[in-house]
Amino acid sequence: MASQDVSLLLIKVLLSGVVGLFVGSFLNVVIYRAPLGLSVSTPRSFCPTCDRQLTWWENIPVVSWLGLHGRCRTCHQSISIRYPLVESATGTIFALITWHWSGTIFAVPYCLLAATFIAVGLIEYGDQRAPVTLAAIGTGLAVVAMTMCAGWQHRWLMAIGSVIGTAIAVMAYVAVRDVDHSSAEPLGRGTSALLLLGAWTGGLGLAATAAGATAWIAVFSVCMACSWAMVRRAVTPEGSPLTLEPTLHPVVAAPLVTATVAAMTVSLWIGV
Repeated sequence: MASQDVSLLLIKVLLSGVVGLFVGSFLNVVIYRAPLGLSVSTPRSFCPTCDRQLTWWENIPVVSWLGLHGRCRTCHQSISIRYPLVESATGTIFALITWHWSGTIFAVPYCLLAATFIAVGLIEYGDQRAPVTLAAIGTGLAVVAMTMCAGWQHRWLMAIGSVIGTAIAVMAYVAVRDVDHSSAEPLGRGTSALLLLGAWTGGLGLAATAAGATAWIAVFSVCMACSWAMVRRAVTPEGSPLTLEPTLHPVVAAPLVTATVAAMTVSLWIGV
């Protein structure tokens, strides 16, 4: 790759990372409001303690949190470190996806899917149910973007695969939801994450889909085994609490989400 091409790619990666920071700021709003049934567009961002609306310079990703020393300038209550972490993670993930796709337009639909999954995953890990509409909207937008990119680059197999993957994921979502509702031992939270996984892997080809499915099954099995072990340890009189239980609980309690993280990572690594 010529040095000029490398420089252009680095610029695209950097710009994608900056966009990701601001998307991460919006995701913080979604993660807080969506489970409560609140609008994610109005009112503007506010302090959850004193309800004061934030000024524009208090909404600059990461920078504002650092400048305010992690506290509201009115009520001086601490602002969770989750906010800059989500912003930083989203920016990093956007940059990595753009690098993976060599700065091509196919980074756009995968960044959309990644952003939606971050919101869904963190809501679920926060011991809440993510609205299925959140995953559905993100998946729909990504599939439309994928189709447009495929038409632009004449790579229709990616669009067809993504649509087929989404259709299969919808059927899997319905099946898992029904099993979850009827079972005495539910599979856990995160069924809506399956919608995102179908669109994600479908566009990457059969090899990537197979690798992602293998990773999904393996991680899901481990999570279910850990969940069973922790429940068994808790109800056994002579048993002692697992030292890692507080750390593992959010991950194990949402095995569908955790397995989807593994599947998306592995499939993207394998996919071309």
